[in-house]
Amino acid sequence: MKKYYGPGFLILSILLAFLMIMNKPTAVMEEKDEKIPYVKTQMLIPQTINAQISSQGFIKPKSELNLLSQLNARVEWVSEKMEEGSSFNLGDTLIRLDRRDYELALITAEANVLNAEVNLEREKAESDLASKEWNRVKGGTGSALALRKPQLAQAKATLEAARANLERARRDLDRATFIAPFDGRVRSKNTDIGSTAFLGSMLGNIYSTDNFEVQLPIADQDVNFTGLDFNGLQIPKQKQLQVSFKFGEQIINGKVIRAEAEIDPKTRMLSVIASISKNEDREDHLVLVGQYVQATIYGTKVNNVWVIPRNNIRNDFLWVVDSNMELMKRPVNVLRYENEYALVSEGIEKGDRLLLSRLSSLINGQKVTYSID
Repeated sequence: MKKYYGPGFLILSILLAFLMIMNKPTAVMEEKDEKIPYVKTQMLIPQTINAQISSQGFIKPKSELNLLSQLNARVEWVSEKMEEGSSFNLGDTLIRLDRRDYELALITAEANVLNAEVNLEREKAESDLASKEWNRVKGGTGSALALRKPQLAQAKATLEAARANLERARRDLDRATFIAPFDGRVRSKNTDIGSTAFLGSMLGNIYSTDNFEVQLPIADQDVNFTGLDFNGLQIPKQKQLQVSFKFGEQIINGKVIRAEAEIDPKTRMLSVIASISKNEDREDHLVLVGQYVQATIYGTKVNNVWVIPRNNIRNDFLWVVDSNMELMKRPVNVLRYENEYALVSEGIEKGDRLLLSRLSSLINGQKVTYSID
């Protein structure tokens, strides 16, 4: 029987293999559903905006004065408002010099004027009398000396000189008192009660708080977007650019009043001068001289541009979803960058929407879907 085991096992194996081949499973073709990713998009609409130019600078006073003595006198009184950093108002008395010598000089000048006026009236009377006497005797044409014309001219000149001395005495008396010409603050005080002021001595330094100025450097690529002529002239009011200054969390508005006509030796850039008026200064915030501020200048109008977040642009390319709901990589022309935005002037087509979602892979022509906003 052992001799039949081998052939029987072979035949059984063949039968089993045949049965397995006959009963093998058949592969069924099934269509796989394509998954279209959902993305967030934003409408792209061309706009007309004012170019925003970023700059920075330090606050400085528009008007600043050195208080110089025009007299030789002792300092008689100094106001408590003349302390460094103190504020004062228009018309406040800041410093008084000793006035006594100048009051006496004024009295003397007034007396000299009265004497000169009396002398002139006397000479007029004598000149008239001399003219009548000469006409009475009919001695021909009288000489100027005989008619007292030189004496009359001398009396007139003496009166004019006396009046000039009186005006000088009054001015000297006025110069003995320093009156604040504006609302302001004291930068420095260089004198005190009892000290002697000489002609040209510096008594202090004050500046106005009615208006402040800020020098704002302009980058080369931003110069054309100011629309200004850098000629150093005052800009007419209707052409002055709006400026917003950031003081911490507060915003104060100002105007560009002048564009300088030379390059700053420190920054190597052109600069504009912006003004902040006191009536634009908020009551809850004090503008301080020397304070650092950031500024945004609103320049010329830019027409038909798209405002795109700058992180959506890579190497002058922008991913959009076109009108066929397909991803497209558009080459764009970036006109300028402003803070976190870019102004695109060309490259975006009608119906394009900005792709906001981050996808693992970006393929030109890939189908996507989005909600209509």
